[in-house]
Amino acid sequence: MARVKHTKAQKAKIRRRRARQFRGAVFLLLAFVGVISIASVIVGQIRKLTNDDAQKAEFARIIAPLVALDPAPFEGPEKAKAELLEEAAIRAVISNENTSKYTRTMQGQILIPVLDVDRYYTRLFGSGSLPRHATFTDGDTTFEYDSDSKCYIVPFSDLSGTYYPRISKIDSSGSTRTLTVEYLSYADQGNVTGVPGDSNGQRVVKTMEYILLKESGEYHIYSVRYAGQSS
Repeated sequence: MARVKHTKAQKAKIRRRRARQFRGAVFLLLAFVGVISIASVIVGQIRKLTNDDAQKAEFARIIAPLVALDPAPFEGPEKAKAELLEEAAIRAVISNENTSKYTRTMQGQILIPVLDVDRYYTRLFGSGSLPRHATFTDGDTTFEYDSDSKCYIVPFSDLSGTYYPRISKIDSSGSTRTLTVEYLSYADQGNVTGVPGDSNGQRVVKTMEYILLKESGEYHIYSVRYAGQSS
């Protein structure tokens, strides 16, 4: 086949066309890369928000038994009111275990073995200490310790909490997590069914900070303080 010869003008036109095609291809490539990058950022943000919500829900579940008791600030479990921490452990047992497996008295009270109380106490506050098992009273409610059966006799129907938590912020530093916790009142629920971590239009009564430390792969409550208080 005979080779076609182009004039200088035609060659210049061809070069300009190829240059335009090249620039177009580069533009399309950059646009494609941009779309992929934006999509990656969006997916990353969605994943971050999803993980953050899941972590907030998990931490709310951990601290809920203590939030229900509205504890005074403390720095270290050993400096908190011992009976309050023990009651939080008992509440954690009731919240997480199938209570139908426990023996009940004629009055409908349930007998919770101290082994379960100790287990949840450790989950809440770490392995540094264990509760001192003895009868104690919280207001009008008495938690009777039976040394023979090594059980607490608990008036199940009286264990209504004052507050439940909604975590608005998590600050991380190494193995420490600082939770900004909004206290929501059960008394303000009206006809709204709420769960720990779900506001459903409830007012925030107050805000506290809970400091959690990681031990053996799990987070435990170390201290409670007023929001904005320096460590």
